[in-house]
Amino acid sequence: MIPVLKGGENMIERIKTLVTMHKTAVLAVFIVLLIGVAYALGRHASEEKTIAEKPAVLTQEQTQNAASLRAQLDISRANAQALQKRLTDAQVGQRAPSVTYYVTAPTVERAAQVVERQIKEDAPTLPRAAREKSDRTVVTPIVKDKDGKDLPPAEQKVDVYKINLRKDHRIKAGASVIDSKALMTVGYEQGRFEALAHFDGRHYKGATVMYSRGVVRE
Repeated sequence: MIPVLKGGENMIERIKTLVTMHKTAVLAVFIVLLIGVAYALGRHASEEKTIAEKPAVLTQEQTQNAASLRAQLDISRANAQALQKRLTDAQVGQRAPSVTYYVTAPTVERAAQVVERQIKEDAPTLPRAAREKSDRTVVTPIVKDKDGKDLPPAEQKVDVYKINLRKDHRIKAGASVIDSKALMTVGYEQGRFEALAHFDGRHYKGATVMYSRGVVRE
């Protein structure tokens, strides 16, 4: 059993009371919100697909700056901050590459452009890891070591980062069985918070509010 903090109990009770007192208004607002979110998600999904299909060439300095990552990749502040840390770890050698391959080019910057074009074209000569679908793809010429000193040309390389972003918002739809009755269920999830509304046809029947406090690992 997972204990619930007293403050969380009070919040849940207030939500239940509010929903009970204003069922019709809550239902109307929820439906309008659901339609609006679905429309926005549809437009955003189309934009996301376009962005995901275009690899971005970023300098080493840009990959170490969360604000630059957020602007260049069109991602949230939280995703940019988490990504900046992971890219920095990769560049100082704390994360080993999944695969290594070679291209011929006069400079590392030119090599980055060659790799970018190969990814855009989904060239069959690319390793499978570089061709995998992801939310974002970043190509970066590595010209400095972990201390910020210039690397000799022979040690310079191009990193390819396949990035899958944390999805902060989810819309859900499904079915529930409560008291032997089948109900349609729609819900909204953000991070650890999840709210579900249950309907019998067009009639609102109740709501469920949950908060995940942690993950149990075996």
